[in-house]
Amino acid sequence: MSDIDSNSRSAQDATSQQDAPTHQNFHWIEGPAKGSPLGNYIEASLDLANDIEACLQVAYASNLARAANDDADPGQTARPAVGIVTADRLARMAIVTAALLGEEARRQVESMTETGAG
Repeated sequence: MSDIDSNSRSAQDATSQQDAPTHQNFHWIEGPAKGSPLGNYIEASLDLANDIEACLQVAYASNLARAANDDADPGQTARPAVGIVTADRLARMAIVTAALLGEEARRQVESMTETGAG
């Protein structure tokens, strides 16, 4: 026999439901492929590709601003989005991320080829 009556249990359930987080992980894919190994890989690939693009855009725009500043008249220069070191770090991160993404894609291809999946 439980030492918690049904009224107390209902109150505890209501409190735990109120305190339960509402966040759910974001997924690009809905339906049967959601949460599958291939679906997870595709979602991660899409996120990484978007991140690579963003890093390269910021680094490129900053380098372009610096180059334009070299030719600008005094007082007509524009501040780059990030400094030289940060732009280099963003570019390097994009290179490394693209390499890792490619390696994982090769593993996926090999796995699918071996198992005949796909």
